[in-house]
Amino acid sequence: MIWSRIKIPITINKESHPLEIVFFISITFLLYFVMACKPVRDTTDLFYYHTDSIQPGDIILRKSYGLISDIITSQLKDTVSISHCGILDKNEKGEFYVIHTLSKMVSDYDGMQSCSLEEFLNDSRPETVRVVRFRNKNSKKIADNARYYLKEKIPFDGDFNINDTTAFYCSELPIHIIRNIFGTDISFNAQKPKFSLFMNPDFFSIIPFMYKKSPDSIADR
Repeated sequence: MIWSRIKIPITINKESHPLEIVFFISITFLLYFVMACKPVRDTTDLFYYHTDSIQPGDIILRKSYGLISDIITSQLKDTVSISHCGILDKNEKGEFYVIHTLSKMVSDYDGMQSCSLEEFLNDSRPETVRVVRFRNKNSKKIADNARYYLKEKIPFDGDFNINDTTAFYCSELPIHIIRNIFGTDISFNAQKPKFSLFMNPDFFSIIPFMYKKSPDSIADR
């Protein structure tokens, strides 16, 4: 039962992180209903992607389907419509996969976990997907650190405390890794960083990845 997995680790007030508000709302019956239902996905077949330009250590961002993602983007009031992110890596077969962190309230497993790139994209609104690369020739080391935290089974940061290095929420993971490896604070010490910080051209390059199909190719199906 999903209710047996729900905890309330936070107190909601006007200073609360938007994701804290999401988790508070998640104890309601409405969230239970949303999680039990599959959303309608009517834009996936209008887009395609290729992996030629991406590499391990790149950061992939998206807005997911459903109420939770809508609440996150609404509360963040960010300049980009993003609700989740992860770090790209390659397995032994040369296939891309995503290392990220999720709460057990929205996942079967709490904290650091991985999924195939295809699975990550299936849960993404394709028009929102972005891939960015930290501007450093050693940016692939980001994937090395992400694998380490995955192996260590670091839990999800339900307190959303960016200063706590014993647990991570999704955007906190790459922020911490970049600070740890390169000594660069891409969040400028913000206590509630937004996803748009990954669009800062001083730190990141946007990598071509998701493309919209031409009208002719859609009509030919």
